[in-house]
Amino acid sequence: MSVYALPAALAFAINLTLCLIVYFDNPRGIANRIFTLLILSFVAWDAGELIMINSRQLDVALFGVRIIFIGVFLFPVFFLHFSYVFPRKLTSFFDGWRSAILYAVPVALLIPFVLLLQVDIGQVLQIGSIFYYIFSFKGPLESHVLAFILSLISLGYFAWGVINFIVSYRQTKITRQRLQILYLLVGITFMFFIGLVLHLVNFFFELGYSFFFVASLYSLLISFFFALALVKYRLLDIHFIIRGSILYSMLSGLVVVIYVLIIKNVCDILAKKLETTSLLMESAFVLILVFLLRPLERRVEEFVDRFFYRDRYLFRLKFFEFTRTLLNILDLKTLCRATVEFTAQTLAADKVGMWILDGESDTYRLTNQKGFSSERHFPKESPFIGYLKNSTRAVELEYIKNYQELQREVKDMMAEGSSLVIPFQWEEGLLGFLLLGGKQNGKNFSIMEIEALEALAPTTAMAISRALLFQNLKQKDFQMMQSEKLAALGEMAASFVHGIRNPLGIILGSAETLEKEIPEPVQAEMLQFIREESERINRMLTNFLEFAKPKPPAFREVNLKDILGGTVELISIPARERGVRIIQEYPKSKVSLFLDPEQIREALVNLEMNALEAMPQGGTLRITLTQKENRDVIIRVTDTGVGIPPGNESKIFDPFFTTKEQGTGLGLSIAHKVFKNHGGTLSVANNEGGGTAFIITLPLPTGMMGCFGAVGPAPAGEK
Repeated sequence: MSVYALPAALAFAINLTLCLIVYFDNPRGIANRIFTLLILSFVAWDAGELIMINSRQLDVALFGVRIIFIGVFLFPVFFLHFSYVFPRKLTSFFDGWRSAILYAVPVALLIPFVLLLQVDIGQVLQIGSIFYYIFSFKGPLESHVLAFILSLISLGYFAWGVINFIVSYRQTKITRQRLQILYLLVGITFMFFIGLVLHLVNFFFELGYSFFFVASLYSLLISFFFALALVKYRLLDIHFIIRGSILYSMLSGLVVVIYVLIIKNVCDILAKKLETTSLLMESAFVLILVFLLRPLERRVEEFVDRFFYRDRYLFRLKFFEFTRTLLNILDLKTLCRATVEFTAQTLAADKVGMWILDGESDTYRLTNQKGFSSERHFPKESPFIGYLKNSTRAVELEYIKNYQELQREVKDMMAEGSSLVIPFQWEEGLLGFLLLGGKQNGKNFSIMEIEALEALAPTTAMAISRALLFQNLKQKDFQMMQSEKLAALGEMAASFVHGIRNPLGIILGSAETLEKEIPEPVQAEMLQFIREESERINRMLTNFLEFAKPKPPAFREVNLKDILGGTVELISIPARERGVRIIQEYPKSKVSLFLDPEQIREALVNLEMNALEAMPQGGTLRITLTQKENRDVIIRVTDTGVGIPPGNESKIFDPFFTTKEQGTGLGLSIAHKVFKNHGGTLSVANNEGGGTAFIITLPLPTGMMGCFGAVGPAPAGEK
């Protein structure tokens, strides 16, 4: 292959790749089809160049020239047709079969021109057995006339297409479409001047290159232009699939360059010396080259990203950091406020509002906003919401304002200054959407900004889904907790009423007896009953108030052994009366803790008295105190009494639960709360020898907080 064929070869590879990608991205799209034909005209141009340059026979070279002219003269026709369908239809006149009107005259003139075409082909350069040709027109006059007419038609079609794009640019207000049209207009003008400069430089500086060699360089530049349009400005809405194609096109082009400049010549020299064919050696070298270029793939990919997407990458990095913040927010209101503030600040938007679906009313309600004066609601069945449910991309209101079913809602939103909608789609459907106004500087949102919002949408939708789930669970937990509270309150009230009703019955019975004529000793006995039962009710009320609103612990440093010893002295007399033997097992060393001695003493006495009452016929009460390696202090109060009836183990700490006729059911509940407020625990277990064992744990305090205040060492001077 000649070095002169390298530009045409690269252009052919790039254009053919773009052609396939554009077509198979949306085979039914009219814009994709016409753009495919547009690029195919350049493919024909490049293919004709390759055939002409690498041919060894004049008739084959002439065939390549004819293919070149087919591509050159069809390009303006496809360009004009493309201007009518992109970015959206400029008119419906050329729909369907009427589009053939655009092709009729050029094709009718192109067929006889190609058949009559005759040229003089001369060899310019020879490298080995490969030739590059120049040619000049000859043949009948009709051929020259047809060439002139086709040139005028091509120029007219091209100018007509440029005018169509200018009209489309003025008519559309959609950011992406305006940017795409502007790029095409500026790019086409720029490419025209580049081609003109190439030919003028070749002519005035007498470089000696043929017209078609310069044209092949020009076609390569056009190939890069369309590749840039598809990648950077998303012409025809094709995404990063192009990125990989350009990556491999660049690597393939590098392989071709190295092959032509190095491998081909080296293999030809080796083949002559070894008197063999160079095909096998060329294949081996190409395979080695491809293997060696594999490590470059990532670097070339990074180069493409930096060249095409640098600004977009830096801008999206800010959005990526924000997505990490979103994933850590579970409160829906906080999530909406953060999203609105970030969007307004980053994009300099004058209006930003976030609407979230309210499951109870099936309405999308404004949860947070900046700049919106009215709180507009969107019913779930509204046409606008229906359109958003089928959209996964950003929606520009300008684009959908002419949809008949959406006109009323969209025009009202546009009247309020809204311009862009970002739907939040997730597994549950449309969870909400972000509505934006314009930019504070009066400009439209750029494609980079819209793409960043589209990239943020899935993460925001997932965060909304998590926040809604958390909100529902929180509400259910609250309802369950309220139900449990009501149930506990009802049970406690029933127990409390039951506990008061017994002494009240005795009081009422005694009062009725006093109304009768009875002896004085009986009257005195009835009065004694009334007094005792009244005191009992008073104790119950006092215990209830202590349970409902206990005093906060007054901490000070005490020796726990002294407190336990004091409780044993208090219960010693009733213990002897019941025939109960008390065994105390304490460590020899001092056990110092910060606690409220009065509350702890009262709780321990309550446990010990319960143990005595469980042994009316006598038994053993064992009180042990242990502490190992400066860990939690453990107190065990063990009796050999009747034990706890089966099934009541989980109820004994409930308020007003009792199995005693004269009990209030608050003693164990108060004791349990006292130890809990000291950071400890109170539990119950069956004693191995029969009876019950209460186990108390009290941690060494290091600045704890209890339910009713500080739990820990008292400040200096208060001990």
